[in-house]
Formats: sequence, C-alpha cells, structure tokens
Amino acid sequence: MNRILRLDIEERAVQFRNENGYGADAPIHLSSLLLKKNVITVFKPLSDKLSGMAIRAQDNIRFLLVNRKQILGRQHFTIGHELYHLFIQENFTEQRCITGLFDDQKDQEEKKADYFAACLLLPESGVKQLIPPAERTKSLISDATVFKIQQYFGVSVNSVIFRLCELGFVNNSYYEKYINEKKNIARKLGYDMRLFEAVTEDKFIGNYGIIANELFQGKKISESYYLELLNAINIDPYSSAEHENS
Repeated sequence: MNRILRLDIEERAVQFRNENGYGADAPIHLSSLLLKKNVITVFKPLSDKLSGMAIRAQDNIRFLLVNRKQILGRQHFTIGHELYHLFIQENFTEQRCITGLFDDQKDQEEKKADYFAACLLLPESGVKQLIPPAERTKSLISDATVFKIQQYFGVSVNSVIFRLCELGFVNNSYYEKYINEKKNIARKLGYDMRLFEAVTEDKFIGNYGIIANELFQGKKISESYYLELLNAINIDPYSSAEHENS
C-alpha cells in the first residue's frame, strides 16, 4: 500500500477508537466492543487455513465467525481485521479471511484489514508509551518490551513486531528471533500464557439468542428451527425451566 492509503487507514482506526471511547492509547476490550456494536460473534473450530469470516446482511445485521483453534492473541487480531470489513469497507457483504499476513496478502482489502487491525489494536501513542526512552533506537527493543506490549494490548507477538517495524523501532529480523521461542520467553518473563493458547470451548457474543427468540415468537420460524439455532451455540432454552420444576 502507498503512504497515502496507509495514512487514510490509520486515521480511520483512530476515528473508530475515538467513536467507541478508547482514545489514543487504551487497550480495547473486544468482547465489550462487539456487544456494543451489535456484532453477533461465534467462536468455532475451523480449518487451519481460515482465521474467520465476516458477513454484513440486510437490516444492518453483522455476523462474525472466529476460529477458536488459533491462539487467543491471533483471535483478537482476527476480530480487529473483521471490524474493518464490517464497519469501514464500503459495499461489503461477505469475506472469508486468513488474517495477519500483512504485505503477503494478495487481496488489497485484506491488506487494508490487516493494517487497520494493527493500527486499531496497537495504537502508535500507546505503543510508544511502553517503550523505554533508552530503547527508542531501531533494533534495540528488548524482549521485555516486546512482550509487555503484547500482553498489554492482548495480541499476537507477530502483530507487535509488525507494528514496531511500521513505526521504525525494529527490523524484520525480529520475526526470526521469536519464531520458536515466544512461549518460552513469555513464561520466563512471568506472563500469563492464555494469549498463546487456543480456546477449548465454543462461545458466542451478542444478541444471537434474542434475534432467534424474536423470530420464533413472531412465528417466522418453527420451534424446531428455533431450537436448532440455539443448539448451534450450545444453548438449551428449556434446561433451566426443567431444572426449576424438578
């Protein structure tokens, strides 16, 4: 992408943060943001070649599917990527995505989405605040700083390195430096390991159940289809009632 396009995406990411109350440097609580923006989000095991999928349907319904088999930090980046498709990209309807490829993305909108996610989740001001003044020379960023940024913003190590490269603090050698040692370094630094692990259970965020119930109550879908929709997210709407009567 050329410089003008990058600046435009950076400005859109800053605007999106401001519109949703995150300012210039705060980490984004993605579950709360998805709920606020009414994005129905489902975490399911998908193919290793697929990070997620976004759909924007009629009546402004937005749906997001995330591959829970990928590590949590990668899942967070995928959500940031899909937010570009759902709220920034014009005339968007549907896209299956492999996220975090950055300049290796073949599709221009996928490049934009990756760059938007990096700017959204790793804001320049917030990243710079976490870099000690003594390290603000290219290629002198320490392990402690890289992983502090990663943990603070809740993303993958590769996303941090990409952003640090973009901001001119490191070079591409950092990708090779951490290629096999991410978890070991994080563990030695005493950090929580959840960002390096996949989610073991399906989960969902949003008003999926509310919409399904409204369709059922409005007699637009049958009871069996209503139950099928809820069973798809591991919910039995009658289980609590049966328990209370027993």
